[in-house]
Parts: sequence; structure tokens; C-alpha cells
Amino acid sequence: MAGTIKYLALFILGGSLLFGVMHRQEDDLFATASRLVMSEAAHAEGVNAGTLTSGTASVAAPGIHDLTKSEQTGISPFISSLVNSFHSNIIEENRYLLIVSGLKTTAIIAVLSTILGTFLGALVCFMRMSRNPILNLPAKAYIFIQRGTPLLVSLMLMYYVVFASVDINPVPVSIIAFGMNFAAYVAEIYRAGINSIDKGQMEAGIAMGFTKFRTIVFIILPQTIRRILPVYKGEFISLLKMTSVVGYIAVQDLTKASDIIRSRTFDAFFPLVMVAILYIFISWVVMLALENVERLADPKLRRKQVQGA
Repeated sequence: MAGTIKYLALFILGGSLLFGVMHRQEDDLFATASRLVMSEAAHAEGVNAGTLTSGTASVAAPGIHDLTKSEQTGISPFISSLVNSFHSNIIEENRYLLIVSGLKTTAIIAVLSTILGTFLGALVCFMRMSRNPILNLPAKAYIFIQRGTPLLVSLMLMYYVVFASVDINPVPVSIIAFGMNFAAYVAEIYRAGINSIDKGQMEAGIAMGFTKFRTIVFIILPQTIRRILPVYKGEFISLLKMTSVVGYIAVQDLTKASDIIRSRTFDAFFPLVMVAILYIFISWVVMLALENVERLADPKLRRKQVQGA
């Protein structure tokens, strides 16, 4: 597993460098061609005006053509662009620490928001499915407001309005805002999963001597979890990608780190492509982890494992 992660990390870095170099190489070739055209024009003008001797002309012209052949190969500009892109965006001023710090902040916000939203969503789902209007109506209003308000607006309201008079770190505010938004979607996922279970299973559990609570825990919930995991996985990955907006409240996440590097190096392509590849890699790891959980929750797979043993 460690070897696979190391290989993927090298692949991500190499891909970022390659994209950055390809982008810069076009600019280098254009600049080289422009310099050659200007040099040849100046040389021709000097010859016509009689300011250059025949010996100077014979020496200068081959030098220009030799430069054209060496730069047309693309070897030297490629290596030079590769080294310059890596050094200016990663090594210089220890800018890789910005990426590491931003990656850590993004992971913290995504994981803690998911945990908060999962438990809060269960509470909202319970209130939403209650027949008591005192519980049902506030849950409906909460879900309606959270699903109808853009996440960025909710985040800014939470930081600049709700916590405006409190000196608080913006990271916990981001976790609360994302967790509350995630809870609204998770509550509906829970409700859809529970409603998909046949009501006769609740009655069968009670008839077998289970209490209503034990019937829900041991009969209804295992089936519900197995059915909602694919949708839950998609919502979690969406939440992970939506954390890229926390820079609006001065949180230095992965996207904000790339923006800081861009402002210092004036190279937008390399840091943005690198961050995009990192987001893809993180999403891929999350998908693998949740797919393993999904397989473990599948009773058919468990039966095959028992039979194989």
C-alpha cells in the first residue's frame, strides 16, 4: 500500500510538471522565434546600410542558424522549463509547505464536517419522520433553507454575521457551516433509505420479540446503510470538492495555497493543475475506502467469505 501511495504521489508531481512545462514551452518557442526574426531583420538591415563588414556577416549568419537548430529540438528549453517550473513553484521559499499545510486543512475540514453532518443529519431525519408537527415542521424548514441556499453564502453568513462579534478561528466556522449543509442532504438520504425498507420487516421484528428500537438497530439500519452508501459516497466527495471555497473567509486550504503561489510566481497554470490533480487523487482514495465499506456491508459478500473459509 505504501509503495502504491508513493507511486501515485510521484505520478501526480510528474503530471503537474509535464503540464506546466508543455504550457511554458509554447511560450519559450514563440519567444525564441521572435528573437530570431528580429536578429535576422537587424542583420539584413545592417548589411543593406553598409554598417556590417562581409566578415562579420559571414560569422553572424551561421550563429543564428545554429541557434535555431538547437532550439528546434526542444531538449534544452524542455529541461530548462522543467527545472524552472519545479523550482519556482515548489522549492523556492519552501512553497511546498503551503501545499502540505493546505492539504492538511482541506482534509480536516472535510472529515470533521462529514462526521458532524452525519450525526446531525440522523437527528434531522428523526425529526423529519416524526408525526409530531413540533418536530416535523422545523426539520422541513431546516432542510428547505439549507438545500436552497448556496453553500458559499451560508459560509459567509456564518462567519461574517453569526460569528461576527466573536474572535474565532475560521476553520471551526467552516466545519460548522459545511456540516450543517451536509446534514440537510444526509437527512434526506437517510429518510429515503429507511422508506425503501418494507414495513413488514418492522412488524416481523416486533413479532419475533424485538423491541421497536432493537428492530430498527439490528434489522432496519443494516439494510438502510447498504442502500444509502452509494449516494452517501457521492455527497462526501462533493463536500470534499466544495471545501475549495473556504478561502473566502481567509482559510488557507489547498486551493488558497495554489492562489498564494500563483500570486508570487505569476504562473497560474502549474499550481492550479497540481491542485486539481491532488483533488482527483484524494477523491480517488475516498472512493476506494467507501467502496471497501460498501463491499463489507454487502451480505452476499459476507456469505461468500464464510463459505470460502
